Amino acid sequence: MQITHLLEYTSRTQLRQWLAENHQTAKECWVTVNRSKQPRTDCIPYVEAVEEALCFGWIDSTVKRLPDGRCAQRLSPRRKSSHWTDLNLQRCRSLAERGLMTEAGWQAMPE
Repeated sequence: MQITHLLEYTSRTQLRQWLAENHQTAKECWVTVNRSKQPRTDCIPYVEAVEEALCFGWIDSTVKRLPDGRCAQRLSPRRKSSHWTDLNLQRCRSLAERGLMTEAGWQAMPE
């Protein structure tokens, strides 16, 4: 799988803005994320990218290591019949309590 449309954001706010503008039309994006325990300022922590994706009904899948040590995480719209992990359901409940879920995020949730 080839990395296309790489978003090199440094804050979850930037990713949230992109998702707000593109979640209904884009088929995927790749986001630079930090999956290590060492903090970095040149990309978004993995968990924050996943949380923002869930808010808009998207999900993470493939990850690829970049030459500089960051990772490129693929995000895409969640399919209606996709499996939900308990962890992502818990994340959605937490996001809802914090007022971060969007209508698209709610519509993607299992009934």
